[in-house]
Amino acid sequence: LDSNSEVSPFRGSANADYQMSGQDGDEWMVFSDAMKMGRFNSIMDSSLVFSPFVLLFAKALMIDEKKNEIRFDKWYAAIDNGPWVKELMDLRKRVLPQFKEAIEARDLAQYPRDLTERIAKFCCRIPIKLAKVEPVGRSIDEEVTGAAAKHLSKFEWPKDDGPEEEEEEEEEE
Repeated sequence: LDSNSEVSPFRGSANADYQMSGQDGDEWMVFSDAMKMGRFNSIMDSSLVFSPFVLLFAKALMIDEKKNEIRFDKWYAAIDNGPWVKELMDLRKRVLPQFKEAIEARDLAQYPRDLTERIAKFCCRIPIKLAKVEPVGRSIDEEVTGAAAKHLSKFEWPKDDGPEEEEEEEEEE
């Protein structure tokens, strides 16, 4: 979704009647697509996840430990610093590049088992407290410039040009 419009699960979704039980910022609804249905923006293929998952897999993330602030994608929040910050940043450095390699190799079995266990442990911990959560107009990777950019954790998925095998087979015919 390119805007900060309010969304809700599609009425036929298993998540349609879900009521948040934690504090703001603890629980997040991730989704594959949004569709305008009448007055509402309905989200499709939604799943409930907790804050560690959202922070680990955000496209762009930057933490200012001195100000106790975090920016991730198009979100801002106040945080309490702790050992989770180092673990999050270390996992982000390792997780996404390793995942990219496994996907490109089309072999998830090559994904390191120890890293899988660290991801599970991090994502299954109690939610990371995100206070004063606010949507912002632009993603952090669009705003940060100059020397501050070295503190930005960002992952860009490579463009998938589609299966090469099918193209080769069509050329042979």
